[in-house]
Amino acid sequence: MSAKALPKVVYDKESDSLYIVLAEGFEEGFIELAPNISLEIGEGGKIIGIEILKASKLFREEGMEALQFIKSQA
Repeated sequence: MSAKALPKVVYDKESDSLYIVLAEGFEEGFIELAPNISLEIGEGGKIIGIEILKASKLFREEGMEALQFIKSQA
């Protein structure tokens, strides 16, 4: 699987946000599933991503380390 294959996981430690890219495209809207968790919607109502804010509050420390490893491999 190439580094550009989807889905792709991006974690930004500074903003503590996790983004899972499911498809390429521009966000035309979003659906809030729960506080700090949203589906991003693209053209034609297609789900293009999942955004999780305050991600470190949802994952154990080991999970956050795994996310950093995934980011370093991209």
